[in-house]
Amino acid sequence: MSIEKYRGYVVEGFAKPVEGGMFESLGRVSRDDNVIAESDVLESCARYGDAQARAIQWAQEYVDRLEDPR
Repeated sequence: MSIEKYRGYVVEGFAKPVEGGMFESLGRVSRDDNVIAESDVLESCARYGDAQARAIQWAQEYVDRLEDPR
């Protein structure tokens, strides 16, 4: 799991091992200990770190939409 603070939110990236040596990426956004959003599986990646990075990217984009919903 990878955890970062981003624009006042906590963004988390998860890499869940699956068959074939792949990792599914999943993200979560929270603030003040309240979960605001959790992703479904975003994609499958061959590397653990890539799956976490993709999930963090999703979470940051989610926060950006919350803060500037244009």
